[in-house]
Amino acid sequence: MLIVKSALAASLAWFVANDLLGAPSATFAPFSALLMVQVTISQSLFQSLRYAAAVIAGAVVTGLLIPALGATMAAFAVLMLAGLTIGRWHKLGSQGPQVAVAALFAYASFTQSDPQSSYLQLVSIAGLVVLGCVIGVVINLLVVPPMRFRSGAYVVDSLSRSLCDLLTDVADGLTDGMPDDDQVSQWSYRAGRIPDLAEQARTSIEHAAESMRFNPRRLFMRQSTDFSGYRVTVCAFQRANEQVMSVCRSLRHSSDARESPHGTDRVLGELASVLHAAAEATRVLGSIHHVVDLDRASDLDEPLDRGRDAIARASEQVDTHDLDHGRDGPIYTGLLTDARRLIEEYGEARHQLAQQGDPESQMEG
Repeated sequence: MLIVKSALAASLAWFVANDLLGAPSATFAPFSALLMVQVTISQSLFQSLRYAAAVIAGAVVTGLLIPALGATMAAFAVLMLAGLTIGRWHKLGSQGPQVAVAALFAYASFTQSDPQSSYLQLVSIAGLVVLGCVIGVVINLLVVPPMRFRSGAYVVDSLSRSLCDLLTDVADGLTDGMPDDDQVSQWSYRAGRIPDLAEQARTSIEHAAESMRFNPRRLFMRQSTDFSGYRVTVCAFQRANEQVMSVCRSLRHSSDARESPHGTDRVLGELASVLHAAAEATRVLGSIHHVVDLDRASDLDEPLDRGRDAIARASEQVDTHDLDHGRDGPIYTGLLTDARRLIEEYGEARHQLAQQGDPESQMEG
């Protein structure tokens, strides 16, 4: 679709510039139109403004320097230095080099015609560039405007399923007792892949949010196009996964112990309940994407309460069997700490979602 729209924009720009206006340098219009058909509407708009500003700046600098210095080699060098220096202005962004390019074409017009014709040529070039930018933006805006709204939901769902499956597998493994090294290594490997998935999700969310800016298709969407819920969810998943990785490190040390103390199975069983509750919270969070979904943040209360109760029982078992002392004491203390932090991360996410869903809280914030 992007190729088709680019071809359409260039063809229309050529028709207007060459056939209708009869411009001598008509190629500037389709060239500009091609550049302005970007992946998103906002990119097309902002890049067209920067590109037009860069070309006009190059033409103006040429119109000021060359008549004063003459069309000489020294004047050309000064012109290039001036164009490249202006092109470093951060407001022009990636279009900064176009200042020197435009100055180069404008200089050629001064060397091939008289000054009056050269000034008219500069005005013509600037006008054709603006014309091409306008045509490129309009085509991108009206012909199937690009939108990546669903991609954000897809990657968040994928991340949610991956983390939920991992939590469930770890919980099931702890239900059977102390896991062996191979199980823990496999869980650690899967947990190590979650940060990459989270980064991909964050990138896709930002691209989806950008594609909605100035996009007329959003007016016809029934659901909200706000991405606040997505961002909270991904951050919560990333922090929760850090606790899962810490649990795996503690379990690896536990599996290295010669024998498990009495009461270990009960503690591991309660920790499994915590992870099952976290898996359910992950599933619920994974379905909260839009403003209209934020009211469902209360659905997290039940699994979070189950997780807190299981932590309390696990802590009681540790105290009853005096597992927090002795050689393996730090292991069980660490497991309890990781479990608490895991539930706290989801509790914080629930709080943030509730605040975003409450207009009064947003106004107070």
